[in-house]
Amino acid sequence: MTKISDAVKVIVENNLVYSLSISSGMCNYTKLAQAIKSKVETMTGKDVKVNTIVKVLAGMKENAKSYDQSLDIFKKSSMTIEYKYNKVYCNNIREIPENSILVMKESNYYTCIANVNDEKSDFALIKILLPKESAFTPGLTLLITDYLMTYDIKFTNIYRLDTEIWIMIDNTNAGKALYHLSSLFYS
Repeated sequence: MTKISDAVKVIVENNLVYSLSISSGMCNYTKLAQAIKSKVETMTGKDVKVNTIVKVLAGMKENAKSYDQSLDIFKKSSMTIEYKYNKVYCNNIREIPENSILVMKESNYYTCIANVNDEKSDFALIKILLPKESAFTPGLTLLITDYLMTYDIKFTNIYRLDTEIWIMIDNTNAGKALYHLSSLFYS
């Protein structure tokens, strides 16, 4: 039978965001313990208390792998948020709005992300401008995705465009996402 500490260690070591949050000291141990509780129980074959997992997680800080390179890239990044965006669907290329910032060709239509200045806006766009040296650094988008999911922040889409990451998120979650990303990048 697998020990609780071994199960937690395997789960954390196989998830970049979990490992990063523990090594950086920015881990919300209770939130993380709740997120991995069912996996730990599956691996150990028994019911496990959240507090037990929290104790194991807190003890992992000393031996945590360092992710300084990824954090340094984020510390050199800038982040902005713009409201008043919507997804627009067009059947014909001539229907694409002039204020579109991204157009994707689907099987029978075009999906556009467009600035809708005066109209009712559904989405905000968080833009992360990365330094030039990040162009060949893989996993940054996945790291951000997993990090936001750890805090139950749902977003619509995430795009990596060379040295930019765009997060399309509904207006109600935008402030929360910006707060947590700022904590990750600049704390």
